[in-house]
Amino acid sequence: MIAKELDLYFSEDDGQGLPFLLPNYTIIRNQIQAFLRQKQKEFGFQEVITPVLGSEELYQTSGHLPYYQDYMFPTISNISKKKERFRLRPMTCPHHFLIYQQKPRSYRELPLRLCEDALLHRYEASGGLKGLERSRWMELSDHHIFVNSENLKEEIKKIYYYAKDILANLNFSIERLICSLHDSTNKEKYHADEQIWQKSESLLIELLEEMNLTYLKEKGEAAFYGPKLDFEVKAQDGKYITIGTIQLDFISPQRFNLKYIDKEQNFQIPMIIHHSPIGTYQRFIALLLEKTGGRLPFWLAPTQLVILPLNNQEEVKNCSEDLQKRLSIAQFRSEIWSDETLGYSIKKTHQKKIPYYLVIGKEEIKTKKMKLHHVYSQKEVELAPEDLIKYFESLLTRD
Repeated sequence: MIAKELDLYFSEDDGQGLPFLLPNYTIIRNQIQAFLRQKQKEFGFQEVITPVLGSEELYQTSGHLPYYQDYMFPTISNISKKKERFRLRPMTCPHHFLIYQQKPRSYRELPLRLCEDALLHRYEASGGLKGLERSRWMELSDHHIFVNSENLKEEIKKIYYYAKDILANLNFSIERLICSLHDSTNKEKYHADEQIWQKSESLLIELLEEMNLTYLKEKGEAAFYGPKLDFEVKAQDGKYITIGTIQLDFISPQRFNLKYIDKEQNFQIPMIIHHSPIGTYQRFIALLLEKTGGRLPFWLAPTQLVILPLNNQEEVKNCSEDLQKRLSIAQFRSEIWSDETLGYSIKKTHQKKIPYYLVIGKEEIKTKKMKLHHVYSQKEVELAPEDLIKYFESLLTRD
């Protein structure tokens, strides 16, 4: 598996679904997170942080205990304090509802857009666990938008193009749209208000038609609180995998008694859009590795350059270390490999999917010229040491 070959994670026991995420994974995740945060800021999202635990009363109110309990971890309680009963959260939604609920809201605040990189825990069946793609803890790029009925359609359109732009920047295109609807005969999986289901599903389908989007309907695949639009990409094995989603929710505002004051000073009920542009970081990174074969774009590569000293002479060693220091100050990630033969080290750059390497010896120090080797294309660029950072900065604008 590519993720393990690149030292991204390990599992204490593969059957537990609890991956330990290593430094290389964390670098990739942090780069994607920084990119997403910039996009969120541009779109008007406000970032929040909420607890990984919630009371059972909270999840009873949200509907997760009645409709999603099979995927939740068991109760956490203290024998000496029997009234305190908690659950590891499987979703962020009810936590964000509490943030909305903390004070009176005006129509002027809507749409209110909240986002969080949230740690979630879901008790997936052991047979369904698969490395980073499906585990029992995950980090979700989660968004919730509170909006009034007049602006709901326009907000859904905006969030669709927002997600499409993010995926395009990360070299993914939406290959299939799934409009997931409820099954009225399944009372255990869905709330029972058929009038709300008809309203929310009709609105979503009507909007898809207005936008001239090609989509497929799937009955019985909606969230328990509302219909959803799933963005799918095709994996290497030909299967379609959900990478992002937009979900409509008309029931949670009623469950949590969410209100806002309109222009006439009357109380109104907002609607909620649940959204994630990339899903969980773990699954997204697994899909990205599969798509690229581990050859990540320069800006995402955990190690961007390997410096290979030809010998251990003081002059060569000092030059290598000085170059690495300058790269680090400029926020580029490099390593010095000096313990192996040159041929083996070059071979290892291919195995580790590191995009660039350069060799430093007496000749390079004397002429002040180095050959930068691109591992994937086998191309070479000759440049002076002081021009290396400028060259790398130019790559960030192209990738």
